[in-house]
Amino acid sequence: MDEKLRLLANSFGLEKVKFNETISNHTALKLGGKAKLFIVVIADREIIKLVDECRQLKVPFLLIGTGSKIAMSDNGFDGVIIKNRTQNIKITSIKGKVSKTGVGVDSVVMEVESGVTMHKFVEFLKKQGLQSEEFESMTGSIGGNIFINRALQEKCESIRVLNLDGEVEIIPIHELNLRKDIVLSVNLKVKSKL
Repeated sequence: MDEKLRLLANSFGLEKVKFNETISNHTALKLGGKAKLFIVVIADREIIKLVDECRQLKVPFLLIGTGSKIAMSDNGFDGVIIKNRTQNIKITSIKGKVSKTGVGVDSVVMEVESGVTMHKFVEFLKKQGLQSEEFESMTGSIGGNIFINRALQEKCESIRVLNLDGEVEIIPIHELNLRKDIVLSVNLKVKSKL
């Protein structure tokens, strides 16, 4: 196993990885022993590459976001912990109307990467003048919350996932499966505050 972990570390870059990292430093409950290999990713292409290499080498891996929804064993993790720190939010479409008083925005569709924290997402919505109240009490990241939060699921237009075959595909929310899909980004439709 150690040889496979070294291959992964070398492939990803030794300056970007940590061996025997304490997991409790990365979870909200402050639980968890050491991970054999710990890697922080900042782009979805890094997630795709790393997951593909782990699968090819048959190395166990776990993708985490903020660590707010997991409890890890103090025995540690005999594989790779991938900490998702993807941060992009991109507006993909705007629906509005023109009236005598001017142009108004009704709603916005945006692509939000799975590592975006709920705090950053709420701040983005506020800055854009979009409804944010129902998300303000949420902790964690978009990627973890899309599996469990009804308010977020109701705003979901589609999800870009990495499937078990290593292919990136776009699926509707009702097809999302925790055992099969790694969330890369979520397309959400949010209404204007006005």
